[in-house]
Amino acid sequence: MRKFLLSIIVQIVVVVAILRPGDIDGYDGFYLSSMLPGWLVDGLAIAWWYSLAWNITSGLELFVWSRIFGHGAGGVPRQRKLLTDMLNIVIYIATTAIVALHVFKQPVTGLFATSGIVAIVLGLALQNTLGDLFAGLALNFERPYKAGDWVTLDNGVQGLVLVTNWRSTHIRTRTADVLVVPNGAVAKARLTNHAQPSKIHLANVEVPLTYGFDDAAVEARLRAAAASVDGILSDPGPLVLIHEMKADVVIWRLYVFIDDFARLTVIRGMLMRAVHAHLRSDGATVAFLPRTDIWIHPAESVPT
Repeated sequence: MRKFLLSIIVQIVVVVAILRPGDIDGYDGFYLSSMLPGWLVDGLAIAWWYSLAWNITSGLELFVWSRIFGHGAGGVPRQRKLLTDMLNIVIYIATTAIVALHVFKQPVTGLFATSGIVAIVLGLALQNTLGDLFAGLALNFERPYKAGDWVTLDNGVQGLVLVTNWRSTHIRTRTADVLVVPNGAVAKARLTNHAQPSKIHLANVEVPLTYGFDDAAVEARLRAAAASVDGILSDPGPLVLIHEMKADVVIWRLYVFIDDFARLTVIRGMLMRAVHAHLRSDGATVAFLPRTDIWIHPAESVPT
């Protein structure tokens, strides 16, 4: 904020030095630029125009983008960086055209014609990079995710979205590593956003049990196990269902709802531990976890 205000004050001072006779209609008085060499006035004018462009982009960042997109929290940069950078480039290109027209008295048609030729050459040389760029633009317009959302791609990549820049999307995985995925790959992938339409997520654990136990007792113990784990919601509450009946075991599934997908792995581990403890609580076995017994007998000596 201080730099922004200081830049505005400097601009106000510099504009007095770069005004030339005829710039203000109806004023024929003293102009400071008449006492300065022409190259210095031109240099100050160029600096003034680009300083104005910087003030515009900084003002948009301070008063518009930060309120629309928010600031980063917990080390997570704000989202939509690509769109704001694109607008900044447009502002600086327009500033360059104004400088060419008003300072150097040159037509901007030649400048844009030269820029068009350069753009064609760069487009042919940077096809893959430009593909990622336009994919990033499409992602920003469609907005399938934002910074701070947990996403899973169809190739198994899962993590927290940090930012989408010109070429790629940065994702922080569960191992605290930052994975850089090209925007083209993200745009082509099937993506699951775990923060939409709400942050409530349904998770489950499988509990294989042998036959011959009391169904009501097991269901009560599984519900009690879910209720004992921090991070599992009570509303909506847990669901206990039989998923599959095999020859030797019954596969039960305990479904629970959480609102912090980042803790999914931890909550699932705590839930499994709570399930094991509750099924063997009170010194009585209400269910039997499947096991395999292996008996090893010494081989009988064979007479030779």
